[in-house]
Amino acid sequence: MKRIISFCLIVAAIGISATGCKSKQKVAEISGANVVVGAEQTPVATPQVPVSAPVAVSSEPEVTRNESFTLSEGDASAMSLKYHVVVGSFKSQTNAKGLQSTLVSEGNKALVVINEQGMYRVLIASFNEYSQARNRINAIKDRFADAWVLVQR
Repeated sequence: MKRIISFCLIVAAIGISATGCKSKQKVAEISGANVVVGAEQTPVATPQVPVSAPVAVSSEPEVTRNESFTLSEGDASAMSLKYHVVVGSFKSQTNAKGLQSTLVSEGNKALVVINEQGMYRVLIASFNEYSQARNRINAIKDRFADAWVLVQR
């Protein structure tokens, strides 16, 4: 009987700890970033697209966050750009540096920033255009399925 009770308590503790790790930060939406034209919506302006060019409409939600952050590790020149692709978020600076090291050894210009809540974000690339950041996320989504765009507040 004690084994059953102990087992139930362990399962309950694991369940509670697994649900408590979600980010409480607000997700910012960028207008026009994920436009889906359905039966109920009528677009305001439809761009002219050549018939030969396929038009891809993503059904995946856009994940973009606005945060205040400062450089922790890496080249400061990327900080002047607006859109940053985040591939890792850690409470431990050591873990963030580990991922950064791996990415740099693979030829990326990865850097680590820290936000106001003390979270270390590992940035794999930075861009002036949102579409470039989305293209990079699409290119790395097999390896970093949870990559997202960070914008300096």
